[in-house]
Formats: sequence, structure tokens, C-alpha cells
Amino acid sequence: MKSSRAFAGFLIWATLLGHAFGCGINIINRCSYSVTTCAQANRAPGQTKTRMQQFNLGAGQSQFMDFGSSCNWNNGAIWPSPRGKCESSIVPNEANDFDVTDYAEFNLNQGGLDYYDVSNVVAFTLSMRIRPTNPANTPNGRSCGSPQCIINNIPSFCTGNNKLITWPTGAYTCQNTDGLAERGPTDGTRVFKNACPNAYSYNYDDATSVYACPTGTNYEVIWCP
Repeated sequence: MKSSRAFAGFLIWATLLGHAFGCGINIINRCSYSVTTCAQANRAPGQTKTRMQQFNLGAGQSQFMDFGSSCNWNNGAIWPSPRGKCESSIVPNEANDFDVTDYAEFNLNQGGLDYYDVSNVVAFTLSMRIRPTNPANTPNGRSCGSPQCIINNIPSFCTGNNKLITWPTGAYTCQNTDGLAERGPTDGTRVFKNACPNAYSYNYDDATSVYACPTGTNYEVIWCP
């Protein structure tokens, strides 16, 4: 998550700051099949990535990530692995498939606020939703709201110069060609934006896609919401 996403328009959040007593993210698989789930923090340029985590979640299973009283998870991402393996077999703590999937981004405890979003900047593989479960204020738009992206027919959706990938499991990925190349908005990225208006379609798609909630909030990342 780029630091520019902590934009000035969220000055109203100053009234919401409070003491954090503990928080975490619960990853829930509501799909009818298993989802290999990856998680890693410190993914911003120039940072040293943390240890890659992999959770093999069967249908109906969940995994809670506990950040304790610090409520800190810096530039973290959670994503589904279409290859079924999170970590590169060549470079430790490098992602095996981050360039072929959508992901949930979190930047927790940034001056008393959490920033989060759903990103299709590089691709779409699996429908997801982020939901704050105990927000200190009533959700209202991007204030403690629940961004999501649900695309049910990826082959039909994947048009123009976007690239359709078929995996051995029968799963599909639509690679966001212009988003991956850091171009946008373009006709290619607009396909993603039209389908999922509150998710990122290119890197600087901030105005409608970044959400914020007071630190101390718990979150759910839901596959197949």
C-alpha cells in the first residue's frame, strides 16, 4: 500500500482516534473448495518483507491473525494463491504468485488509523470482501466500510488486452495488463473498475478505493463472500 493512500481528505478521522486494546484479521473461506491463502507484511518498496505465511483453508475454515495490543501490521497483504504455493522456491520470502491475483491490503495503526483496500491492480482470481467487525463508529461509505470485489464469470469478464490465465486446477485469473504495467486509467483498467467500483484498478486509484477505520478494529477477509 502506497503512503499516498493516507490522503488529506480523511482529516475527519482525527475525532475518532482512541486507545487500541488488541486487534487482528480473521481470514474466512466461504468457497465450496479449499483456498491456499498467503499473508505478508512490509511489502512497500525499500522494506524488508516479513516471513511468508501460508494457510491452507478448506471450505468453511478460517484463520485468525493476532496482532496483539500493538495492532500493527505495516503494508501487509493477504491473497489467494492460484498455484497453491505462497513462497518462491528460489528466493526466501518472495511471493510465488503475487502478480497473478487480487489481494487485500492493510496498513494498521498509522497515527491511530487503519487503512485498508481490495486491489485488482495486477489481477483478479477470487472474489473477496473486507469487513470491520467491531468498528468504533457506524460504517459510512469509506469510513469503516466493507470494500469487495465479486466477479462470477472470469472468462467472460476478461476482455480487451487483459490476459486470461487458466490454471491446472480449472481456476481462472484475469491479469490486469495495464495495472500491472502501472498505467491507468485506461480501457483495460476500467474493465476492473466498472465491475468493482470500490476496489483498486490501478496504483493511484485512491479517491474511491482506500478505506479507513480507528486502530483497534478487527477485520474479516472473506473469500467467496
